[in-house]
Parts: sequence; structure tokens; C-alpha cells
Amino acid sequence: MKHNLPPLDSLKVFESAARHLSFSLAADELCISKGAVSYQIRKLEQTIDCALFRRTVRQVYLTDAGQKLLQTTRRLFDDLGQTLGQLTPGDSQHNIYISATTYVAMRWLSPRIAGFSEQQPEVSIVLQHTVNSDDFKLQDVDITIQWATCNGKTNHNRLLEIPMPLYPVCSPEFLHRLKLDKNPAKLRRTKMLQPVFDATPLLCEDRSFDLWQAWFGEQDSPLANPRRIITDANVRTQAAIDGQGWTMADALMQAEIDRGELVAPFRHRLEGFGYVLMSPPGRYLSQKVKALQAWLVAEAG
Repeated sequence: MKHNLPPLDSLKVFESAARHLSFSLAADELCISKGAVSYQIRKLEQTIDCALFRRTVRQVYLTDAGQKLLQTTRRLFDDLGQTLGQLTPGDSQHNIYISATTYVAMRWLSPRIAGFSEQQPEVSIVLQHTVNSDDFKLQDVDITIQWATCNGKTNHNRLLEIPMPLYPVCSPEFLHRLKLDKNPAKLRRTKMLQPVFDATPLLCEDRSFDLWQAWFGEQDSPLANPRRIITDANVRTQAAIDGQGWTMADALMQAEIDRGELVAPFRHRLEGFGYVLMSPPGRYLSQKVKALQAWLVAEAG
């Protein structure tokens, strides 16, 4: 249904001028010139063919028609503001949904979120850990951090790559049991080393891509190690500390290495993998979400 209403800009200027009973104060409030206020009022009066103000040298007054229109416009603007407030989440209502594994959330994301929250304490952040589940959908969250291949390419959805080369680690006691701690400088990825690996458990996720085989070398025969599937990387890390086998580490495990709980005896690193900060395509992102995305990109840089 078509409505024969005057332009919203004219009504907005009228409401301000009528409330202040001053074209000058309305101009200051709306950040326009006094002439622009006069123009919008004249245009509105011409549109409805009715005088809204009685003008004197130093003052303007509302006519009876102006009084009626002011009451209606104020009520309509109040109703419109309340409706828009319900549709557009305010700072105190809006939640930012981030999906990341507990491993990434604890070791990379949490310290950076803390810094953001200090600057914008009114923003509520909800962490979800469903990023690796089968029913996870990128469109259901505002930000996600996923383990993925890193190819150096970013775009408006793939905001940031955090390369994390991979390498085997184990506990010092486990390395001692294998008698590989005598001269660790000589340890290499060679066929002579493979029997040692064949006899030891490899802790891993249930992935179709075999990271252990990729690290050891595609040219060598398949590794016959017993595999222990542990989905949670934090639990996998603790299992390695407890001497259950080798686990594949990245830079986020550096604290355990610095404390001597884990050792990394091999120099070789498996490149091309890491974490990717993703923005969901087709999802509305508030200014707070965009601010947090920019914050994380800057922090990583």
C-alpha cells in the first residue's frame, strides 16, 4: 500500500525545530545550516499545504496544525526508535559468537580477548567449541578459528593465517626409554629411525590426512605405529607429558617445552599448516564484531 507521506528528512527537521521553537537550535542539533532548516520546513508546509510555524522577528511559534503534527511525529519517532532498538542489538545486548577448539581458545585466543575486553568491557563474548564437529556451520558464528592448510592467501572471509609448523614432541622420560636422548643432535627422519617409530604410539586426531606420515616423508614406507586417537589437543598434550607416546606439536605448546615437560628432539618441521581466522559469508556482522576481527588481526600481526 502506497503512503502519501512527506519526506522523512523534512519531518525530522520539523520535529527538532518544533521541539526547540528555534531554527538555529535545530540547525545545531542536526549539524546543518539554518538555511537548510528553513528550506525543509517550507518544503514540508508546501507538501501538506498548511502553515506549521508563525514567524516573528526573534521567535517562531507553532500553529495549531504544527502542535498536532509535533505530537504525532514525536510519538512516531519514539515508536520507531524503540523498534529499531529491538531489531539492532545494543552494546549491552549483543553477543559475539566465536568458535574455536579449547586448545586454540586457551593458548592463543584468550589472552587477546582479554585485551579487547579491557577496552570494550560492554561487549559480551560467547566461546563455542564445536568447530570440529560434523554439524558445525560457519554461518552460525561471527568469528571462527580453524586448523587448516596455510597458502598465504587471504580475502574478506579468510581474514588471517597464523602459520604453525608441526613437529614431534614427547616427555623426557619417554625419550629416555627409547634411548634416543643419548645424542639427540644426530636424530634425523631416516629409515634407520623408522623402526623406533614403528614400535611407539603416535597420538593423533581422527583425520583422513595422516600428519605423521607427512612429517616422516611420503617417500618412506607407511608407518606401522599403533595410533591413539585423542580428539582434544589439550588432552593429547597431557597424554604426551604422561609418557603415552609422541604427539604433533606447534608453537602453542612452547610453554610445556620451556618447562621441560616435553622435548622436541627433531629439527625437521612440517610446513604449510596453521590456524585461519574466518569471517562467515552472508552473515550480518555488527560494528563490534568487525572491531574484534580487526583487533585479532592486529594482535596476530
